[in-house]
Amino acid sequence: MVKLKVPQVQPSDRFTKVGESHGKIWEVVEVWTAVDGISHVRLRSCDNLGGLITIAAGVLCDLNFWRVVRTAE
Repeated sequence: MVKLKVPQVQPSDRFTKVGESHGKIWEVVEVWTAVDGISHVRLRSCDNLGGLITIAAGVLCDLNFWRVVRTAE
C-alpha cells in the first residue's frame, strides 16, 4: 500500500480559488483524515455571506485550483 503525503494545512490558513474574478477568500476551520486515509479540510467563506465547503486537502494544495492568501503580520 502506498502512503500518501499529507499536505500541511492548518486552521486559519486562507485560500482563494484560481480563476475566480471576485477573489472570495476561504479560511480553513477544520482538518481531519477520513476513514479512507484521505485528509480533508472544511473551509469557511471570509465574507459575511456565510458558506462552508469540504474538499480533499490535496486539492486545496494543488496550485492549479487554489492559491494561498498571504496576510500581513
